Amino acid sequence: MKNCLTFYAAICMSACVLAAQPRAVDVKAFDLGNVRLGMDLEQARSAMAAHFGVLPSAIALDYRAEPSPLTGTKLPMRLRYESEGEELSVNLEPRLPIRALASRFAVAQVARRWPEGARSQAQIFEAARAQYGAPSGIVGQRMLWCAKPSADPAVLCLQDNPAVLAVSAKGMALFDVSWVDARVEAEMAAKAKKVQESQKAPKPH
Repeated sequence: MKNCLTFYAAICMSACVLAAQPRAVDVKAFDLGNVRLGMDLEQARSAMAAHFGVLPSAIALDYRAEPSPLTGTKLPMRLRYESEGEELSVNLEPRLPIRALASRFAVAQVARRWPEGARSQAQIFEAARAQYGAPSGIVGQRMLWCAKPSADPAVLCLQDNPAVLAVSAKGMALFDVSWVDARVEAEMAAKAKKVQESQKAPKPH
């Protein structure tokens, strides 16, 4: 009898573990305000314009404050637009190897926000579920979608997941950190190369 109880307990525990496994979701096909990860700069601008019903020229383009060590020039950083309290901002990263063409800059993050209190958390969560399906899980006050969710609820989508959708009462964010990582790595390599070249350069007598 004891062995039977142990057997059934083991089955129950296995079933509970399987039921608790978070849902895997490929978010690369998701969009926020018509904008998807990996879109070119002008594609994203047109998508934002269509979402707000304005001309693409109305979408502001910001540049980075400092010149990039990759080009020596300031690179496109963000597209922004706000209307009736809704703000949509799109962070851009260069496609590598970098070239000075608009098509060489891609969407690495999309953030959508509303004024505080404009929508309740329940309304935002309900709308997100309707658009994107069940999330991988909920951590704190955020719903998260990712392709490789962890069984550890403390991290869930924070490891081995370059592309993640996060939704909270403050807004929504769709991001792919691999774009940022690639740019930072390339910049560090460019800086290191410049230092090496300066050290090899003949010193004036």
